[in-house]
Parts: sequence; C-alpha cells; structure tokens
Amino acid sequence: MFRPFRRSPAARLAGLLAVLAALAAPAAAQTPATPPPAADAMLVLDASGSMWGQLNGRSKIELARDAVAGMLRQWPAGQALGLMAYGHRSKGDCQDIELLRPLSPLGSDGAAALQATVNGLQPKGMTPISESVRQAARQLRHTERAATVILVSDGEETCQADPCAVAAELEASGVNFTAHVIGFDVAAGSKARQQLQCLAERTGGRYLDARNAAELNQALGQVTQASTDACAGFEQALAMMPGTALSPDGDEQPVAGAQRFDVARLPDGADARACQALCLGAPGCMAWRYEAKDHLFIDHGRCFRYGAAASLLREDRAAGPKEVVSGVRAGAKVVKQGPAARHPPLTAADGRGTADGPARPEPAAATRPQAARQST
Repeated sequence: MFRPFRRSPAARLAGLLAVLAALAAPAAAQTPATPPPAADAMLVLDASGSMWGQLNGRSKIELARDAVAGMLRQWPAGQALGLMAYGHRSKGDCQDIELLRPLSPLGSDGAAALQATVNGLQPKGMTPISESVRQAARQLRHTERAATVILVSDGEETCQADPCAVAAELEASGVNFTAHVIGFDVAAGSKARQQLQCLAERTGGRYLDARNAAELNQALGQVTQASTDACAGFEQALAMMPGTALSPDGDEQPVAGAQRFDVARLPDGADARACQALCLGAPGCMAWRYEAKDHLFIDHGRCFRYGAAASLLREDRAAGPKEVVSGVRAGAKVVKQGPAARHPPLTAADGRGTADGPARPEPAAATRPQAARQST
C-alpha cells in the first residue's frame, strides 16, 4: 500500500550552483485555477560560541551576516519571514533561544531591520538545535499557508536532544512544516552532519553543505528560492535516470486527495528496478528515487516514492549511476520546469559510462515492471 507522509526527505546536495526550476502545475485534468501561495518561513541562526571560528581569516558569524544580506535581497516584500537565534545571550544555557522577529511580511523596511538584528548577534553559548526547531515550528503552526524553517548551523546538538527525533515528534503531532538545513563548515560523516541531514529528511526539506563563504551564500540562495517560488508549470521526465536525484523542494501541488510521500527500506540485493517496481505498482505513485546501500552512510537501500502533490527538483549527476537513480511514471508531471543541475558528460574513464559515452537514461514507458517486495 502506498503510505503517505506529509513531506518527502531531502536530497543530497551535489552542487551548490544548481539552477532551481520554477514550481510546476499538475497534469491538465488536475490543473488548479490559481497557484498556491509561497511558504511562510522562520530563519533560525546558530549564534553559539563556535560561530567565532575562522574561515579564511573571517569569523563564521561574519560570513553568516553577509549571507543573510544576500538572502534578504531575494526575499519578496509581501512574504512572511521571521527570525530566531540561539546561543547569543549567555554561555552554557540550553534555554538561550530567542524569537527576534515574529512571523510577518518583510515589507519595505523589514529587510534593513532584520539585517541590523542579525549584525548585532554575538555568539556565546550552546547549540540547542532541537528546542529551537520545536519553537520555530510552533510559531509556524498557526499559519494557513505552507511553512518552512531555514536553519543555519555549524555544529551538532549540545543540549542532550536529538533533532531527528524532534522532527518525528513534530510530524506526529500534526505540525506541518518543512526544514531546509544548511550545515556550515560541518565535516562529512560527522554526528553533526547526520543530525542536520536527518532533520531535513524527516520534514521533507533539503540538506545543503556549505564549506566556505561562497557556498553559504549559494546555499541560502537555493533555500530562499525554494521557499519563495510560486507554481508555474510541470514538465515530463524520463522513466529511468541513473545518477539523477529527484528531490522535493518543500512545496506541494494543490491536488485534492493526492498522496505525497512514502519511503521503503529495500531488502539486500534490491536495485533501482525494484524501487521503480514499487512505485509503478502503487497507483498513487508518480515518481521515485532509489538510493543504494551505504549512500549517505545508510546501511540499507531506500526507495522514496512521490505522489501527485509532489513538487520535485531535478539534479543530474548527483551521484554515481548505481548509487542514485530516479524516474517518473509515464505522463506524470511532478518535476519543475527549467534546467536541471547539469555537468559535463561522463566517459568510460569515469567508471560510470561506456566506451561509447555515458549511460543513457531510458525513455518513459507505459509498461509496468513486476512488483518488488516492500521491506519496512
């Protein structure tokens, strides 16, 4: 049975210069009369003591201030944006979390005021990620629009809590929000990265790595666009796309009764074809993404399935063609129109193509492969 969650998991970031396409409209029979509103958002900034750490001669908090300035230049004046920070008032205090700007439209002078507040943050204390996200989600639960938390953090939770568990808790309690998470100077494979990535995945957002000032600016630009896009138009995609990741941007298509997201744990030995079969064997599934065992440090293969309400971004060459594979049901339109994040063609020397060039994706087909066993 196709079992929906409210949101889909976040995709792995393979290039911070990826071009985000516009949100799409569903197939003709389901096209809404008007596009859905863009999401209200709460920006949560890490102002713990570690943000005084240096990158190329500048502190991370300085770089974060600059990145927020770039974000605010993109933010629509009529769209609501709030600000929350933690660790900026005292040392050793896990309750040092402050709502600095309530959720409200940015307006004509809101950007300058918000920037001044960010510029005044002085990192001091702990990293209570979990409680900060919980409080941000509570601020957002009263909105009738889609809601997004944008979290920028440079380290792991230091207040004896689990951000991933908090995401599950909020989901179970009916708080409908998406968390886009930027790990700033976070080491690959670290506990901090695992926590931050899990938080994004459990809420259907994106996890982005930023290792320097340029990548932080680009990452905030990406999540800003994902949070401010309005519905434009869908495009069809291929049935089998090796190396390509289809991932949700946190928005939804307004398709009445549509199922949204399901994730299945795949048995050992199952490959992308098994994931495709799980999707095509469920009438509500419009697209899928396969992740092989050990991809992103997960000890089993996973199959993410998306329904007609999905709004997906496409990222080409997100990983090797056997590590990540995506596909779309014939005729389904759940992928944003516009250019994908593309890279030069692979060759046989890359170990991912053939002597005649890179592996070619298969065209969409109406045939349905034999269903694979779903493992939970």
